[in-house]
Amino acid sequence: MTTSASLPNPFETARTGMTSASRPSPRVTTSDTAWSARSRYEQLAPLRIPALVLGTLLICLGVAALLPLRAWVHDYGGWLVIVAYVQYMTMATALEIWGLRMVRTGHRRK
Repeated sequence: MTTSASLPNPFETARTGMTSASRPSPRVTTSDTAWSARSRYEQLAPLRIPALVLGTLLICLGVAALLPLRAWVHDYGGWLVIVAYVQYMTMATALEIWGLRMVRTGHRRK
């Protein structure tokens, strides 16, 4: 039984020390990268409205969490609660901004 020599081994290393699977392809052109970005946008486009709704909900819950925040600071310590709250609000805001950007660019690209 013989094996085909035309199939490259993705784990084989070349002189560069990189595996052939991680080496950039010489066939990649700017039109391929533009198509890739457009394709990625089209794949993520259905998530824009759920991202807006979820981002708004998370921000509202973060504002509502201001009421028990003082008790949490007393129970768990100031730095831990403040860092966790800031991270939570940052992620909720980032999701909301991403959803808004997707909605705005969605009408232009059609």
